[in-house]
Amino acid sequence: MAISNKRFRQQIIEAARAGETTTPRCPHAPPQGQCGGCVFQDHDYPAQVAAKRAALCCLWSDDLPDNCIDTLDVVASPNPFAYRTRMDFVASKERFGLRRGGRFNYIIDLHECHLIPTHAFTAARAVYEHAMALGLPDYNLKTHAGFLRYVVVRRSPDDELLLALVTAAPEEEKVSAEKVERVALAALEHPGVLGVHWLINATRTDVSFGEPVRHWGRATLPMRVGAHTLEIGPNTFFQNNVWLLMPLLEAVRDAVAACGHAGAIADLYSGVGAIALHIARHADRIVCIESSGESVRLARENSVRAGFEHIAVIEADVADALRAQTTGAFDVVVADPPRTGLGPEVCRELLRLRPRRIVYVSCNPLTQRDDIRALQSGYRLVLLQGYDMFPQTPHLEALAVLDVI
Repeated sequence: MAISNKRFRQQIIEAARAGETTTPRCPHAPPQGQCGGCVFQDHDYPAQVAAKRAALCCLWSDDLPDNCIDTLDVVASPNPFAYRTRMDFVASKERFGLRRGGRFNYIIDLHECHLIPTHAFTAARAVYEHAMALGLPDYNLKTHAGFLRYVVVRRSPDDELLLALVTAAPEEEKVSAEKVERVALAALEHPGVLGVHWLINATRTDVSFGEPVRHWGRATLPMRVGAHTLEIGPNTFFQNNVWLLMPLLEAVRDAVAACGHAGAIADLYSGVGAIALHIARHADRIVCIESSGESVRLARENSVRAGFEHIAVIEADVADALRAQTTGAFDVVVADPPRTGLGPEVCRELLRLRPRRIVYVSCNPLTQRDDIRALQSGYRLVLLQGYDMFPQTPHLEALAVLDVI
């Protein structure tokens, strides 16, 4: 069944809005407000989860084996608020906040946000207001004039914070640098703020990442994940629901462990090593493949700090790295790709390498389904499980387990 991202999202929205209504916690949320950060605050949370399960079942209606239909579920977030480990607040045209639903260039000026803890929002808003008071102009999304583009908050399970100011290239470097430093030092006075980064995005591309210029306080944020603590940086990927992080990692670990002790496991798109460290005791060797230099460096440091000498971290494009491996090189492959999915090249290499099991975490069920269709000549789907990593929104995470035929 062909379905677009837009239609999949719309199915979830329509089903969720058919559920019981409730009073939104945030005045910026629909229907009173128009902030695009939340879509469903005015609807009962169980109805949101049920809507996502229904949409996932519909998406897979032509492909899902009978044994998977009976067990398909969506794991709810234990707390549908204050869940995010990262928030990217836009600074544009004297507004600080998130985009209006359906209006990319219109920013809703937020004075509260319930997707992160109160102290995290307070610190981020104070950074913006301090910058404006010092005459650091925010960024015009249409004309591309201005300086401050984003204030990014990264938050740990212990509610510690790493902030980043993402700016355009300064026109008056010395003056801007002095003012940015004043903003950063003031931010460090806020509860929980361990470090502040200055990142420059000198392009017109609207992304909340940039080249590091300098930092104040800690350079990284410690993320406690089970028995281990991983350090993450301002540009590194990390799962974005603090309440569901461990349930998802435990499900991945259980899927790996069910194969028995492995000689070798490949961890594709491995980030800073969260999955690798969690499954490390189930293999003689783990090969992490990641293209981000910052994540590779941190993954190596994290694995050494955890005391694992059998984890190797390779900085490479995933498809290129897999081409260099021989058939049977890995007993198990774990993958957590970006929204674009694995893609045809990686799927072809997995069919050639023929691991016994593929454990596939996806933030985009549509590309995940396409990839699994591409793998079906050599693999059968044995488990599909949804995770509501983004409550109040139509977004959905899914874990798929495939066994070789």
